[in-house]
Amino acid sequence: MRKTIITIMLSLVAMVGQAQIHYRIEGNIGKPGFTGKAEICNVMKAIVSDTIDVVNGIVVPKEGDLPEMAFCVFKEIMPEGEEENTSGPPYLFLFIDQGTTRLEGTDENGWLRYDGTPICEEIKTFKTTFRFDKSQKMSDYLYDLISRHASDVYGLYILINEARASLKPAVWLELYDKLLRSNGDYIKATPYLSIDLEKTKSKMEKVPTTDEGSKFVDFAVEYDGKTTRLSDYVGKGQYVLVDFWASWCGPCRAEIPNLIAAYNKYKDKGLEVVGIAAWDKPEATLKAIEEEQIPYPQIINSQQIASDIYFITGIPHIILFAPDGTILKRGLRGDTIEKTLEGVFGQ
Repeated sequence: MRKTIITIMLSLVAMVGQAQIHYRIEGNIGKPGFTGKAEICNVMKAIVSDTIDVVNGIVVPKEGDLPEMAFCVFKEIMPEGEEENTSGPPYLFLFIDQGTTRLEGTDENGWLRYDGTPICEEIKTFKTTFRFDKSQKMSDYLYDLISRHASDVYGLYILINEARASLKPAVWLELYDKLLRSNGDYIKATPYLSIDLEKTKSKMEKVPTTDEGSKFVDFAVEYDGKTTRLSDYVGKGQYVLVDFWASWCGPCRAEIPNLIAAYNKYKDKGLEVVGIAAWDKPEATLKAIEEEQIPYPQIINSQQIASDIYFITGIPHIILFAPDGTILKRGLRGDTIEKTLEGVFGQ
């Protein structure tokens, strides 16, 4: 998997553009023992257009001109006769934009730190603010980011390495089509890139729609010799509040009192509440159920089965289903649970 990601990153090169950019690169990569080169990929060609020397981690300052933003990756120089070290540092790459890029070593995760150009600032914002955010705010940010970079290498990189794990299939497919219109000839001419994107496209197209207004999609989970289905509860003539959660998730545990309160208040008016334990060990789930004194039923050991179907990338995630199984609301939290139920059942 790691080799695949590295190969795809090496395949990402800048797209056809109108304006020339003048670049300069200087600084250090935070690895004193590294002596090698940084390869700058040429526009629309899977070849190296230029190289930057690195000696003992210090970049030999280099400047030049490129038609557009480019992708640059650092490779360690191997002794003559030895193969390239494909297990080397995977995060030593950067995007070259107009202006001077100053390298400032690596962060705690081994990623290059650099600033000085417009793309540097965008990357910094993404890493510090949005990388681990799985909310709608993150989805909106990614959509805007990729749309703005639909004609360059950074948009393609984000679509491949970030967006497919964070965006709903329909949104990812829309962005893929947008990039294909801008860079279709290049993508098709780059095997590793086109194959990877086609596989993702095929997978996304097969994901059923689970947006608000859609009918529920059933799934089955095996645990302790018993098969439990979502259809055991949803689509049976009752409103059903479904909570995707895990024992180790603090915010999930914090929502449980709200769900218990909703269950006790509306269970006699036609509400069922169901917990779906995702990404959790069954024994840990059972312990948490006992500790929290959860009175409503649970689907245990769903792991990624349910979350993949409902495209859930962060928990807790609470969904309200109508009596016929239609998805009424997604992403309910805190006070919105009670307000939504009040709208359904009245005061």
